Amino acid sequence: MTRLAFILLLASVMLTACQPGGGHTEAAQIIDHSINTIINDKQIAMSSNPNEYIAAHQEAYDQIIGQGDTGLEYLVQELKNSDGNGLKAWIMAKASNDILGEASPVKDWSTAQEWVAQYERAQ
Repeated sequence: MTRLAFILLLASVMLTACQPGGGHTEAAQIIDHSINTIINDKQIAMSSNPNEYIAAHQEAYDQIIGQGDTGLEYLVQELKNSDGNGLKAWIMAKASNDILGEASPVKDWSTAQEWVAQYERAQ
């Protein structure tokens, strides 16, 4: 019975590792949930200032930043695959820049696509 349990455990680990996103799955879920919390606030939906959305949900934003390098990889990939420059993309670009901190090669940007283009050129 012990051998069967080991085989089942091994199969479970392999299936989890083969899921799309691999090790990024947990970080991706946290980031997606946090971004949705930030952008879906009906009380500030009329604001055109993305920083107001972040300020209203600082804890959710901090969870995004807290994903560190794994979160950065996910955010950059999502930005590369996006053609939008809306609120969600802007928050993703800002979070990416905040994760990088002083090491960010992008110093001046106004749209998410501008941020990711500059980031890619610097890589």
